[in-house]
Amino acid sequence: MNDITIKYLMKKPLLHMGMIEAIRRNTADIIHSDNHGMLIKEKKSNAYMITADNFDKGKELVGKIPNCSLIVLHQGFMVDYIMNKFGLTHKIEVVQAVYMKKEKIHENNVLEIRKFTPRQISVVLENYHMLSYDEIKEILDNGNLFGGYKNGTLVGFVGIHLEGSIGLLEIFPQYRQLGYGTILESYLVNRMLEKDLVPFGQIEKDNVKSINLQRKLGFEISQDVLYWME
Repeated sequence: MNDITIKYLMKKPLLHMGMIEAIRRNTADIIHSDNHGMLIKEKKSNAYMITADNFDKGKELVGKIPNCSLIVLHQGFMVDYIMNKFGLTHKIEVVQAVYMKKEKIHENNVLEIRKFTPRQISVVLENYHMLSYDEIKEILDNGNLFGGYKNGTLVGFVGIHLEGSIGLLEIFPQYRQLGYGTILESYLVNRMLEKDLVPFGQIEKDNVKSINLQRKLGFEISQDVLYWME
């Protein structure tokens, strides 16, 4: 990252961690960066990510996008303009949770955790409905989905989204309220730390239960809201 990019994104590291990590992992095309805003395209997810000081700068950055179906926006004042310009119809408002520590989380070995294989895609599709078949297949092909097993029985799974955030956390109904979600996420956080990655995830802003879980694990939560639009 050049000095301007670092300086701008680090004004609000919690808000911008998705952009910071995409650049650090070399999965970002930096389309524009200056002292007042930034536009990148994350190459794994094909999501455009925009942050800007004001509407005029945001409009300038949006003008550099030829066409798109997925945008991550870091300021609410651009939402209506972007959705109208590109004909987007779906919006999710999230906060960002970031594990800023270097110390690993204590792991409970109650579960055996194993990497899913591509042939287990049906299990994911039956229980997780937020992503398309193609997205889940690519995540599996990347080796970024993990299942938790209790006495040989699958109780749930967790993974890493294409753009690098922790997610796809699903505990099957009969195994909930047993702490298995915490165990699976702790495992994934520690594996990311071993690879010198910053664990982060996004949570719908009103999902108090999930936000509290992240805080319990040691994550910091952004005060600002991000907007996923498609």
